[in-house]
Amino acid sequence: MVEKIALTDQELDQKLKELAPEWKKDANEKGVPFIYRVHHAKAYMEGIDFVHKVAEAAEANNHHPDILIHYKRITVRYWTHTASGVTLADVQMAQKIDPLFN
Repeated sequence: MVEKIALTDQELDQKLKELAPEWKKDANEKGVPFIYRVHHAKAYMEGIDFVHKVAEAAEANNHHPDILIHYKRITVRYWTHTASGVTLADVQMAQKIDPLFN
């Protein structure tokens, strides 16, 4: 199991470049960083099917994202609450679910 310690900004940039280059960085209203990627579905139910697949992968790995559904636009966000930031486990989960976006 990957140790869940928040990556520095520089470490996060490097890990995203290596493992999940399609993911972007941001921070919530409290300044806690997270990574995210947006899926644009062709229809509402296609988006719901996508959410189901992300949820299955998250459950299988016991590492769950925040998922925001805005009609056909689904945003998946990863960060580790206990680390107050993005960990290697978050980036690895981003990498695991990346194929679902295509």
